[in-house]
Amino acid sequence: MNLFNFITPTFYKTAFEITCLLLFFICLFHSGITNGWKRTIREFTAGFFLTACCESVGVLSGAYVYPGFNFYLFEIPIANPASWIALIYIVMEISNKLVFKTEVSSSKLIRDKSLIFTILILAIIDSSLALVVDLVMDPLATVYNWWLWVEPQNTKVLSGDVDLYNFDKATHLITPDNPIYNFFSDYFVNSSRYPTRLFGIPLINFISWFIFVFVFTFQFRYVEFHNSWSELKKTLVLWILMIIDVPILCFILIVPNL
Repeated sequence: MNLFNFITPTFYKTAFEITCLLLFFICLFHSGITNGWKRTIREFTAGFFLTACCESVGVLSGAYVYPGFNFYLFEIPIANPASWIALIYIVMEISNKLVFKTEVSSSKLIRDKSLIFTILILAIIDSSLALVVDLVMDPLATVYNWWLWVEPQNTKVLSGDVDLYNFDKATHLITPDNPIYNFFSDYFVNSSRYPTRLFGIPLINFISWFIFVFVFTFQFRYVEFHNSWSELKKTLVLWILMIIDVPILCFILIVPNL
């Protein structure tokens, strides 16, 4: 029996999904050991929540779909927000090493007038690193149908619009009827959706990636650098920021018709 017969497009997609989930748990464990579990749970749950909500709105609005995965949270694969926050954790660790050649305590930074500037520089590095990864990952993912962008001439992904390549089951292929879709549909009347493309991907996707990462890492770092705050206060402030961010970032992702 030829073992390569098992290496099918569906196999690659499942391997991608499992690898993303595995990366999430590796980063979660590493952060818990390195930074403490209170900070880790705060960071990973907030990032997961932000991404899951915004991605779900994107799917419900009819902008794109994630068909054929194995493990879903409502309309999106769990691997999506899990891998996003894992990637953010990795790029923040890298940017910390690039900026801080020696260990610098948060208490020293918080007294420094350049705190905001320091966090700003870190967030820009975070966003740039994440964008580089997305510039490689998104074109490949789209080619292999790991996710599907709605074509400009369509308002919804319907059965028969795409070749069911890279997945056996047509799960989550159709944009469900919902109030979010009806609300955002008014923004695309008599116009093409996301006509400007880079590597076959809507330009707004890459812009959104940069903005999402920048906003999250800036806010998270700002909260964590307040060494005098209690763990409860840090958690409450971060989660309030996430709740405020969701509707704003959803508009940034969906409405601009670039």
